[in-house]
Amino acid sequence: MKKVLSVLMVFCLIFSLCACDFANDIVDSTLNIKAKSKTFEFDGLSIELTTEFLRMDFVSEDYDFIVGTETLTLMGMKIVHTETDLGELPVIEFAKNFRSRMLESNPTAVTEIDGIPTMQYTAGEEGEKQTIAVMFYKNDDCFWVLCFGASSEDFNEEYDNICKYAKTVKC
Repeated sequence: MKKVLSVLMVFCLIFSLCACDFANDIVDSTLNIKAKSKTFEFDGLSIELTTEFLRMDFVSEDYDFIVGTETLTLMGMKIVHTETDLGELPVIEFAKNFRSRMLESNPTAVTEIDGIPTMQYTAGEEGEKQTIAVMFYKNDDCFWVLCFGASSEDFNEEYDNICKYAKTVKC
């Protein structure tokens, strides 16, 4: 009887130690979530973001999709060539044309980051200012305007990620 009781106690001790280790693994994996790469697709456009991004169910009439994290939002707008008569324009000229319509927002000049026409502007009230990087893409039937926005105080921290994400866009 003592042997059986001793074996049961050892078994319970081993089981409880394993269970504690397993529980710690679960807690560690929950608290230290590492974002994994995730591809989002929207009507002919794909972009590689991370699992931190969530697709928003609400989409304004100005944008075809919105995805975001706690600190960074991406909004995409599709502009079909046949609706604009701009299909023959190179994407850099389209970007400059687009910028000229936003002069009240005081956007920066259109520059290229790794061949991607880009501009920036700031919007919002004092204390809630957002900085937006606008990037332009073209495929056979449309232009895509992607707006990466973050609070102005977080924007510099997010900028490297924005550039990384922008390079993954495929139309």
